[in-house]
Amino acid sequence: MTWFTKWALRNRAALVFSVVAFIIFGIFSYTSIPMELMPSANQPYITISTVGNGMDAVSMDEQVTQPIEKALTGIKGKRNVIAETGNNFSQMTVTFESDTNLKDAKQQIQENIATVNLPEGVTKPYVVLLNTAQIPVVEMGLSFKNEIGNKELNLVENEILPMIKDVKGVGNVMTYGGQNQQVLIKTDPAKLAAAHISLEKLYTILQGKNASVAVGEQTLDQQETSIIVTGKITSLDDVKNLQLNAGTKLKDVADVSMEKDTKSITHMNGKNFIEIIAQKDSTSNAVTVGKQVADVAKKINHDYKGVLNATVFINMADTVLDSINSMTREVLTGALFATLIIWLFLRSFRMTLITIVSIPLSLCITLILLSFFGVTLNILTLGGIAVSVGRLVDDSIVVVENIYRRKQGNELTPAFIVEAVKEVAAAITSSTLTTVAVFLPMTLASGSLRDLIAPFAITITCSLLSSLLVSLTVVPMLSGRMMKKVQTKEHKKGSFYPSVLRWSLNHKWLPIVLSIVVVVGAIGLFATMPKGSVDQKDSAFLSVMLSYQDGTQFEDIKNGLTRMETILAKEDGVKSNIVQVGNNADAAQFGELQDDNQVQFFVFLKDGADSAKIVQHLRKEKNQFPGAELTANTAGLMGENKTTVSVDVTGKNEDDIKKAADKIKKKFQRIAGVQKVETNDENRKPTVTITVDPTVSNAQEIAQTIHSMIEPAVIGSVKIDGRTTMVKLGALKEINTADDLKKLQIMTASGPVLLSSIAKVEESKQPGTIYSKDGYHYLQVSADVDPNKMVDVAGQIQKQLTVWNNNSTFGKDTSAEITGSSMQSSDDLKELGKLALFSIGIVFMILLITLKSFRASFAILLSLPLAAIGSLLGLVVTKSSINISSGIGMLMLVGIVVTNAIVLIDRIRHNEENMTIREAIMEAGKVRLRPILMTALATVFAMVPLLFAHESAMSMNIVSKGLAVVVIFGLIVSTLLTLIVIPTFYELFHFRKAKKQARSLADSAVENTISN
Repeated sequence: MTWFTKWALRNRAALVFSVVAFIIFGIFSYTSIPMELMPSANQPYITISTVGNGMDAVSMDEQVTQPIEKALTGIKGKRNVIAETGNNFSQMTVTFESDTNLKDAKQQIQENIATVNLPEGVTKPYVVLLNTAQIPVVEMGLSFKNEIGNKELNLVENEILPMIKDVKGVGNVMTYGGQNQQVLIKTDPAKLAAAHISLEKLYTILQGKNASVAVGEQTLDQQETSIIVTGKITSLDDVKNLQLNAGTKLKDVADVSMEKDTKSITHMNGKNFIEIIAQKDSTSNAVTVGKQVADVAKKINHDYKGVLNATVFINMADTVLDSINSMTREVLTGALFATLIIWLFLRSFRMTLITIVSIPLSLCITLILLSFFGVTLNILTLGGIAVSVGRLVDDSIVVVENIYRRKQGNELTPAFIVEAVKEVAAAITSSTLTTVAVFLPMTLASGSLRDLIAPFAITITCSLLSSLLVSLTVVPMLSGRMMKKVQTKEHKKGSFYPSVLRWSLNHKWLPIVLSIVVVVGAIGLFATMPKGSVDQKDSAFLSVMLSYQDGTQFEDIKNGLTRMETILAKEDGVKSNIVQVGNNADAAQFGELQDDNQVQFFVFLKDGADSAKIVQHLRKEKNQFPGAELTANTAGLMGENKTTVSVDVTGKNEDDIKKAADKIKKKFQRIAGVQKVETNDENRKPTVTITVDPTVSNAQEIAQTIHSMIEPAVIGSVKIDGRTTMVKLGALKEINTADDLKKLQIMTASGPVLLSSIAKVEESKQPGTIYSKDGYHYLQVSADVDPNKMVDVAGQIQKQLTVWNNNSTFGKDTSAEITGSSMQSSDDLKELGKLALFSIGIVFMILLITLKSFRASFAILLSLPLAAIGSLLGLVVTKSSINISSGIGMLMLVGIVVTNAIVLIDRIRHNEENMTIREAIMEAGKVRLRPILMTALATVFAMVPLLFAHESAMSMNIVSKGLAVVVIFGLIVSTLLTLIVIPTFYELFHFRKAKKQARSLADSAVENTISN
């Protein structure tokens, strides 16, 4: 590796030019790399959403959900299919194995369900694969002075949306809410009869009034000419004035009005609104796009003042900028701490400057490489820089310290510098490569975990290789120029460490016993420690839910919604809120269908508002909603800030499923760390079943007749205010009780008869929401748990489920399994464990290649369990759990802690060429103590800012406090133990040679004594 150093010293002008170029292009890369909150990562599931038209849950399940479930058979990588079916909607979630290509899976799903024949009136299924790259850059609401009608919808589509779409970098713009109006015709049966117009005749007349029919071609004026008969209706008055017969217009026999969808509500601050969602394209900067869209919102408010108001309630530009600025502060603070540690050891401004030059230069090279690899600047790539900033100076510290130490009495000639660098080049190269060997395999992880941590690993790899290059080129060149005037002092070698080391070498049993205790303690501590998920403590907004019982009248739900809007309007700290009720195609395209009886509020807070306090206030209002269950939680980008462990109970017998769910619920309640347990027990909805006597009449015809009498019927569409508007003929009969149904007059072949005379009308309770899993009905038991104990709770319940499933406690054909986020977290921890073992294998291989000694390589690996005990103790002290963040920290330690051992062992092996093993160990310990302490403390103090870093509510916080705790405590403990244990085991592994050398020295001492 000294080739780089020789080239740098011979080509100083070229090196200076390269440094300047790297800095310039690094700054340019920083400004040009796309900024976003998170790297692109697919969620490990796909949703299939379908909206029905007046269909009940049972019909939707039989005619929509089950056919689609059958079509999903054979989807590659499919783990299971969870379906929730309610009145007018069906939503299915298909989960996959972690190594599945989800884009291919989505395409296969679309192809399979395209062959399914769905009932008339059911929308085409929306197949949605969520990706972090699809996170909206801006979400804004448009509220109008007037009610939202066709005119307002035209304004949005023709004027507002083009303004947003014209913003450079905007990739996709979607709207939500503001459903089209419809023309509703409510006839008066008495007036129809007086005008001698039957209902059937009215249908025919109305359906033909607005038509465009080609009647053929004729030769006119010697040219082939198409003849088209058309009737155009362009206003509500045109509909009212439709001529039914010579003396009757439609308005004479019916009430004609414009109405909205009465089963769906989309409000912002108590008023109807249209939500606009803007996404950026794959190459643009989220910060720039977000700011430009926000400027468009200001322009809209200026240009359309008095007509509409645009309110931006989520702008990712602010979030991304805050997160990146916060992480940048951690990087700069960490670099400052590392610099102070170096200065305290070296006590020389020049030498400190030479050392820390590797930080900005390495970062510039890293940014250039990230731009080349197409990696975006996000919270994880910046996190990679933050956790590696202390490590960037390690190689430079070793090089500078070795040059400084050897300088005493020597001239700083190029040959001298090359020799000084050569002495440590192998050590810093192998230590850097071992660290790289730990991080690079992270790109081999599977699924969404790989998508998240791969950019993190690539960033650290690029920065470490850059720092190695700088330490072998720029640092030696600067040393040759700037150290000439540095007055070297004889380094005072302390007596404490050599004394402790010598005592340990003479009493090897103590370090050996200590190591065994440490390893056993680490294993035991790991087994007993809580294992959980990354805790999301901060909040971007609040999630408030009102859940009503099936069968609740829509008017009651609207009243509850209005009551909550009033409460939120009076709550200090609340800036705005949006609420959604009901299902429609807009919700389906986002995979966000929900039960019609659920009212979902998203509450946005003012800056500085106490989210936890507001949540407590809202929960106390539950008595104002006697017919609903009120839940309120803080929430972030990934949903509500709560951690759940879920168990799915499946089977063929409903009673067995219910009994098993109750048993699991009781078990959950006895486990420490469980805060709340609930099930998705199927509510029953009042249902009237009409059983038609097949010998008297046709069931399908009766159903169509009843539907046309009690439900508005679509009879066509007209263009009003330039928009295609649906026309519905209102219900002929008001039905309030089952008796009203029995008294309906039904037309049959023999004449009009009462419905009760040809059919049996029965009242019953039917499922209002149907849950199924892989084609079988199921119940889900969900437990809200302490995030720090999630994996432990999941482990205990899994152990119990295994026993119950094996001994058939649940009954025949009934079983239960853990699903959801707890399963995903466990899988991710297992994945990190596999990567750790793989990385250790690679590290050992690199050590064997560079050191060419099995015993020396194995001695270095002993530093790993020493680091493990430190990291686990750190988690205990800080009351943290083992989660994805701390797991990545432990993976990092594999590469970091061996660095000190490599530097020490490399010096020992170098000394063995002219010293005994004992002398080589003692000399190496004295010489390498300072650089080992410097590199370790620089890394530790560079990580300290992460301990106090603000964890964004809009990210997954993988680079967080848990990672910093593991690295800091693990590195401190391993460094202290490495200085004692590693030399002891090294001599132990060479005990025959050491014993022989000791005997030889003793014999020589005896001979000298005799001769004297």
